[in-house]
Amino acid sequence: MINVLMVDDHKAILAGTKMLLESHNMKVTACHSGIAALEILNTEAFDVMIYDLKMPDMNGLELTKKTLEIYPDATIIILSGEDITENFDILIKSGVSSIIDKSCNDNQLITGIMMAQEKMMLLPLELIRKLNLEKPSIQQEDDSLEEPLTELELDILQQAAIGKTNKEIADKLQMVQRNVEYHLSHIYKKLKVTSRIYAIRKGVRLNLIKGS
Repeated sequence: MINVLMVDDHKAILAGTKMLLESHNMKVTACHSGIAALEILNTEAFDVMIYDLKMPDMNGLELTKKTLEIYPDATIIILSGEDITENFDILIKSGVSSIIDKSCNDNQLITGIMMAQEKMMLLPLELIRKLNLEKPSIQQEDDSLEEPLTELELDILQQAAIGKTNKEIADKLQMVQRNVEYHLSHIYKKLKVTSRIYAIRKGVRLNLIKGS
């Protein structure tokens, strides 16, 4: 029997998925927040952890990083209802074992869990095509800066590095999303990069991102 920890702030989705997994001979512990999940993880180990990507108190990426501090070899699956193309590399590098779209059917979810246990990932063809088309061209490594980042820009870069969307960053910093996008474009220019992924990589190299 597979012992599963599932975390999702949507109670109806959590309850429905729990019933499905239990019908496939899985033992499921369900909770509604990352904070609650960490309390459980401090006392119990699981074969598989399934985390919703977007949660109010602690998103799936943040919870993944904290989980891996406790269990470095944990099998973690991220569930997302949104296009994760832009953050795919960040999620994979954070240590997740698999990413499953919330729109998948029951068989796909069960198959995805089984594959994750075997260190394999089930990805929709549409996502693979997007990743191939949107993959940034190789850039020459350049550790120079056009000009120093402001405190606000550093804060935005930090939030991007932990997987926050533009909207989530805007909410946290109490500004409109358009302003976040404006500041990100200036960050890319100052760092001499063309995308969020390269901005985060360069931020890490230059020690601009805390805890990296």
